[in-house]
Amino acid sequence: MLTLRHTLIPALGLLLTFFFGQLPTAYGQLKSDSVTVSGRIKNLTLQLYRQSPNVIISRNNILQASREMARPAPLEPDGSFRVTLPLVYPYEELYFNFGQISTAFLASAGTIEIALDADSLFLSEAPFRFSGTNAQVNNQLTRYKAFEFKNKPKVDNRQLAKRVEGRSAEDSRKILTNEFIATYEKYRQTNDVLPLLDQYIKSTIKYEVSTYLYDRALAEQDTRLETSLSNSSSLRSADDIFLTVQRTAAMERFAAYAGSRIADQAGRGIPVGTFATLVDRYIRDLSETERKRVDELKAGKAGVSRDMPMLQRILQRHQDTLAKLLVYETTISQYRKVVDSTGLDYLKANFLATNLPTTELKSQELLFQHIMPQVGDPHYRLSLDELYRLEVKDSVTVREVAKKFGEKQVNEAVEVLPDVTLIQYSGYGKEIFDQIREQARGRLMYVLAWSTDVEPSRQEVLAARALQERIGSRDVLFAYVCTNQTSMALWREWVAKNKPKGLHLYVEEDQFNTVLGPLRAETIPAAGLVGRDGKFIKRDAPLPSKPDDVLKLIREKL
Repeated sequence: MLTLRHTLIPALGLLLTFFFGQLPTAYGQLKSDSVTVSGRIKNLTLQLYRQSPNVIISRNNILQASREMARPAPLEPDGSFRVTLPLVYPYEELYFNFGQISTAFLASAGTIEIALDADSLFLSEAPFRFSGTNAQVNNQLTRYKAFEFKNKPKVDNRQLAKRVEGRSAEDSRKILTNEFIATYEKYRQTNDVLPLLDQYIKSTIKYEVSTYLYDRALAEQDTRLETSLSNSSSLRSADDIFLTVQRTAAMERFAAYAGSRIADQAGRGIPVGTFATLVDRYIRDLSETERKRVDELKAGKAGVSRDMPMLQRILQRHQDTLAKLLVYETTISQYRKVVDSTGLDYLKANFLATNLPTTELKSQELLFQHIMPQVGDPHYRLSLDELYRLEVKDSVTVREVAKKFGEKQVNEAVEVLPDVTLIQYSGYGKEIFDQIREQARGRLMYVLAWSTDVEPSRQEVLAARALQERIGSRDVLFAYVCTNQTSMALWREWVAKNKPKGLHLYVEEDQFNTVLGPLRAETIPAAGLVGRDGKFIKRDAPLPSKPDDVLKLIREKL
């Protein structure tokens, strides 16, 4: 999927051909359903409570496969919990997490109750008991998951690749479907499966197949994948009533596949009429001459070479506004040539969802207002609205932090929020670690190297935030060393929104490389544990996404 960081718009590309289509300017009031998940963990011990004081209920967003939309539900003294989540699709796969215990269940509008006994958490194959909405389906799903865990054979990817090698997309789809559905068919031989559960499981299998086919087509640069399938074998059915992790993964791979098909067209421009339309809509300080000519171009008059200097001046004056919009319009104009209308609708929404985390607050609203009205599918609109609201909900905090910590502040540590300190540092290598040690003041130091540009990095910082709550000790300083290809302001905003406690250092890329060496890492995210004396205890340390390993390492040295 192309992003704002990786796409360039040459000015010469603005004067290609005339195109002008009226973009929709209004969309209906967005409204989602909701589900309330409640329940009780019987015989909850103090030890279990200290390890996990919350139950986490999470769901998917079809536009961000790598992100779980999690809601914590604090445990009451009697082990009860309650939380309400929005639902975008009629049926969504949700996930219950308590410590090391987890299960998937099927949610729809209403109330779902989950009961489990702490005394049998690690003894029973199916410790969960569901009541309320979809109770029968979820209780049978729990039993099926236990059956699947015991009976599903490990997939031999090499053998599977050989079986589909040289086969058509339709034949490959049938082979893969038979492979992935085998365990379920075995379960059906001795169990009467409820119709809704049958549809749900077959939907997950369909999208597992889709993901495999998109990945293969991406690797082989097969441009005929979707057109070579029968109409009844769609890899991305728009009318599917289920949202599952398999579906979000398949749609993400579709976006990557579509992006690869326009990769050789990167750098091409957009029709001059489209540029004129953007200028007319978003730029207010045009001269009388510029306004007249922009109106003519917008109305359909062909651009000529003498328009070039004027258009370049407008672009230079409003680079922050126009460049981001031009990237979007150029990308979508290329997608129109390679995907159908339903695929294009998803790619519009996915473009914004992909770029929101790496876009500064001042530009997020602009992109949202421009792209949202162009998205037709109500499920995509609701999903996009959810992601956008999460991005901008802390805008007040972002602006307050910006006042405390300016872009020109260098080598000055500033506590911008309680226990959140920022520093834009100019040193290299050992100097960076010395600065961390100075701020640690005799504490252990868990150092995480990351980037706002990389989704796995962002997820590791969030995991570190949760890890700090479990450690519950002020004898460890979490130090985050970040770089990016966007701006220091984006890093500052991300920290302000997510509030991971600790020391946050921002460095340039050449400085950042001198941090990876001591960590014995070639890629990010990367971590290390440093002792109170400034010497490394563990280079290439476990990442926060493996909390038990990190906790063991830290507690041994406290």
